[in-house]
Amino acid sequence: MNISRRSLLSGISASAGLAIAPGVNVSFAAEGAPPRDVLVVLFQRGACDWLQMLAPAGDPNYIANRPSIRVQTTGATAGIGLATLDSVDLYLSASAPELKTLYDSGKLAFVHATGLYTNDRSHFTCQANMEKGVADADPAQNTGWLTRHTASIGVQADLGVVSQGSTNPISLLGQPAAVAVSNPTTFNISGGTTNATIMRLMNTSGTATPYKTAALKTLNTIQDVQAGLTGFQDTSGTAGYTAGALSTSLRSVGRLIRMNVGVDVVTVDYGGWDMHNNLVSEFNTRTVEFSRAISAFWTDMADYRDRITLVTMTEFGRRFRENGTQGTDHGSASGMLVLGGNVNGGRVYGRWPGLAANQLDSGDFAVTTDYRQVLAEILVKRHAETKLNTVFPTITYAPLGLIA
Repeated sequence: MNISRRSLLSGISASAGLAIAPGVNVSFAAEGAPPRDVLVVLFQRGACDWLQMLAPAGDPNYIANRPSIRVQTTGATAGIGLATLDSVDLYLSASAPELKTLYDSGKLAFVHATGLYTNDRSHFTCQANMEKGVADADPAQNTGWLTRHTASIGVQADLGVVSQGSTNPISLLGQPAAVAVSNPTTFNISGGTTNATIMRLMNTSGTATPYKTAALKTLNTIQDVQAGLTGFQDTSGTAGYTAGALSTSLRSVGRLIRMNVGVDVVTVDYGGWDMHNNLVSEFNTRTVEFSRAISAFWTDMADYRDRITLVTMTEFGRRFRENGTQGTDHGSASGMLVLGGNVNGGRVYGRWPGLAANQLDSGDFAVTTDYRQVLAEILVKRHAETKLNTVFPTITYAPLGLIA
C-alpha cells in the first residue's frame, strides 16, 4: 500500500500521534508518477588528484614527472591493475580495494580525463562555475545546474531535493525546495514538537507572507522526516560504515532513502583533497575513507540499487609534475566515478589525452571529456530529464554509453 504525503499529513493534522503499520510503504511521490532514480551527487572538494586515484603507473612520462609520489606497479603498495584505456594500463589506488570490488560487479564505472574547460585555477571560481554548469566561454548563469534540472522535472515532495549538511551548495542555488539535512534522526527545530506547534499556529493565521510560507515549508519538512522515522528500522549498522566523515554523510543519505520520504536528489560533500604537501600519506588516508564509505553505502542500499545513481565530481585535477614538497598543485583534468544499478560498469570511459610534453595543457593533464556530458547522460537516461538544453544550454548531448 502506498500513502501519499497529502493524506499522511492530513492524518497528522487530525491526530496527535501516528503509527505506520508494518509493510506499509510510505512514499511522498506524486500519485501516479513513475519512480525516478535517486541521484546522489558527491563533490570531492579541494581538487582530487585522479592521476593518483586511477594512475597510468607504467607510463614513462608519469614515472619521470612523479618520481617520489607515483603509484607503483609492483611491490607491497602497488596499485590495483584495473583496465586499459587507449592502450594505457591504469592502476587503481591501493587504498581503494572496495572500489575494485564494485567495479568487478559491473555496477561501477570510471570516466578519466574529465573536467571543466577553463584556464582558471581558483578553487572558489571553479567550484562555482562547475556547480552552475558553465565553462569559461559560456554565458553566466545565476542558478545551479541541479536547480535547473529539478525545476525542469518538478519536485515531488518536501524532501525531494536535499543537501546532506548544514547548507545548500551552489548547484542548488535558486532552488527554494532544497533543504539541508545533516542527520534525519535529529532534524527538528529548537524546542521540538512544542515549539513546532506554536510556530504552525502563528504562521497559519492572518495574511500570508514570504516568511510564513518559508516557516510552514520548514514545519512540513520536519513532519515528513518524523513520519518517515515512525516505525523505521535502521539497519545501517551492518553495512560497513566507518566513523569517518564521508561514511557519516552517506549513512545519513542512506537513512533518508530507506525512510521513503520522496528523495529525488541528494548532494554530499567530501573535502580535503587539496594536497600540496605530503600527498602520498594524505591521499591514501582520504581514499581509504572514500572507498569504504561508498562501498558501505552500496551495501546499505541493497533493496534500492536499481533506483540509485551516485556520481562524483571535483573542481579540477592536479599538475602533472609533482612539486618540491611531495605534493601536486592546481591543474586541469580529473576523473569521475559513477555507481548505480543501471550503470554499464566494469569499464573506464573517456579518451586518454597522453602525457608527453606536447600532449599536456600548459603542463596539465588535459581535459578530453566535459564533465557535463557525464551528468547529462545520467539526467536523461535515469532522471526523466527532457529539457537538457535548459540545464546545460551550451553542450551538445553526446552520451558515452555509461548508463543502460
